[in-house]
Amino acid sequence: MPQLSNQESRGFTHYFRLSAADLVAAGTSAKVIGVVPRGGIVTNAAVTVLTAIAGAADITLTLGVTGTAAGLLASTDLDALVATAYNTGTLVDTEPGYVNNTTSPVNIIATLGGTVSGITAGEIVFGLTILDPFSIALNA
Repeated sequence: MPQLSNQESRGFTHYFRLSAADLVAAGTSAKVIGVVPRGGIVTNAAVTVLTAIAGAADITLTLGVTGTAAGLLASTDLDALVATAYNTGTLVDTEPGYVNNTTSPVNIIATLGGTVSGITAGEIVFGLTILDPFSIALNA
């Protein structure tokens, strides 16, 4: 499950794709899917179900950062998700979004709930807009 980055991806700077096998392997423990760099800002977070979840009808998802597990996306029922859940967490519902005002990276974590071991099919993708002022400063 590699992290992919595309600076011209329709407003999102990072995305993470999880297949049914990835979802089952993650289980219900918090899974690190990326980091917010020191001084970085997350302005947008979204999850989209690309392929419907099958085999389990009670799958939920939260997305956040270390210390605030649902800060980017509040608990989302993946089985009932019609399109996309977008910025439902408390850390990104105000401007400018989640700011990592520390000297160390902070983990971005996804946590599934429900009968995850029963998933037989499905695929989701997270889209994140992560701004990194230090990266800009180093390249200026």
